[in-house]
Amino acid sequence: MNDLTVINQTPIEVILQVDKNGNVTAKRLYEWLELAKGQFSRWAKTKIQENEFAIEGIDYEGFDIVVEGNNTIDYKLSASFAKKLAMGTHNERG
Repeated sequence: MNDLTVINQTPIEVILQVDKNGNVTAKRLYEWLELAKGQFSRWAKTKIQENEFAIEGIDYEGFDIVVEGNNTIDYKLSASFAKKLAMGTHNERG
């Protein structure tokens, strides 16, 4: 018997690499939305950290990563919060 579990994901969930808990990283979403290179930190601050409607621990959770030898922060986003952020970009991908 095969122990592999088939996970049915939509094409967008596959592209964004949505995890088993339904979360996506903010960096992955930002890149997929094709937003301005080098502006992730500014975007994250205004759209995630300072978002009066976002609740830390429910909508997002920050975690440290190393990018090109520098420590930085990324965020795990709930699917519903990621969708709201995407729709708020008002571009074709969003």
